[in-house]
Amino acid sequence: MESAKTTVAHSALDTRGMPGRLAVALWQEHMGSLYDLRTPKELPETFDVRVEFWHLESALIGTFKGPAQPWNRPRACIGHDGTDSYHLLVLRKGWSAPHGGGALVRPGDILVCDMAQPLYMHGGDNELLTLVLPRNLLARHLQAPDEHNLQRLPSADPLAALLKDHLTNLHARLPDMSREQAEAIIPATVHLAAAAINGTTRDEQLGSVRMAMTERVCKYIDAHIHVRELSPEAIANQFGMTRRNLGRLFEPYGGAAAYIRRKRLSLVHASLKRSARNGQSIEDIAEAHGFNHYRSFALAYQKQFGTSPREARALARKGTAFSAATDGKLEPWAYWVKDLK
Repeated sequence: MESAKTTVAHSALDTRGMPGRLAVALWQEHMGSLYDLRTPKELPETFDVRVEFWHLESALIGTFKGPAQPWNRPRACIGHDGTDSYHLLVLRKGWSAPHGGGALVRPGDILVCDMAQPLYMHGGDNELLTLVLPRNLLARHLQAPDEHNLQRLPSADPLAALLKDHLTNLHARLPDMSREQAEAIIPATVHLAAAAINGTTRDEQLGSVRMAMTERVCKYIDAHIHVRELSPEAIANQFGMTRRNLGRLFEPYGGAAAYIRRKRLSLVHASLKRSARNGQSIEDIAEAHGFNHYRSFALAYQKQFGTSPREARALARKGTAFSAATDGKLEPWAYWVKDLK
């Protein structure tokens, strides 16, 4: 007997037909932690937004259609939600541009948004196709992974066009695919996205052998990130290479030590959100993640997240109160976007 197909999880929000006041409030509840969404001075009679997402375990693919509005993600939002992912936005209709000047994003272009960095955008009535990838899945394939925020991939670029076509076709077929089939496509999707962002093919970027070694080392670091003795020296010894060669592999990240520090700080950030509920001290959290000197830890945390550890926990406490007030009202995709790691 043929087993039943496991379908891809799907979630949507549609405010069409709602009064404008209710639609704006519902939209702000769903996206208010990711973006600084200001209530319009004059509430519109209608505020038609349509959002859908498909959850592919290690990635999300979705669409957005909505009215003109600012898209601002200041440091306060980053400190609040701790979202650490890349959003690749394929503009289907409308236009978008960074505040203060910058390249205008037109239909067919792809905009790369690094959710760990501030962004300030505005645009007209937009229709988007969105790919969401966690940082640890895409960053290891990128040159200078922290330097792609608000990068525009023009529609005339062959690799960008190939990525757009791939995402369009994948999205169209998701309703008929099993979860296992959809998950199997993600590695190819990640490599194609990296090639488009880097502007080169994967082999031209680092060479297949070097890329494979980088992936192995990254997986080792991820698996041993809680080991206090984890260090560039220990990693080099584990893989039988010199510190110099290890440094070359991790040059796009600022070095192996910087990669380890960033991973640990991200874990601390997530723990601070939980500590808003369980009362664990910031010092204990930092020490548990390998930071023995609080001042050095606090400075590194401030540099990465733009806020102090104490301010981040205070924001998390506000977020806990917000979540308690809206539990059961949000569509699943709102949690998927924030929690994808």
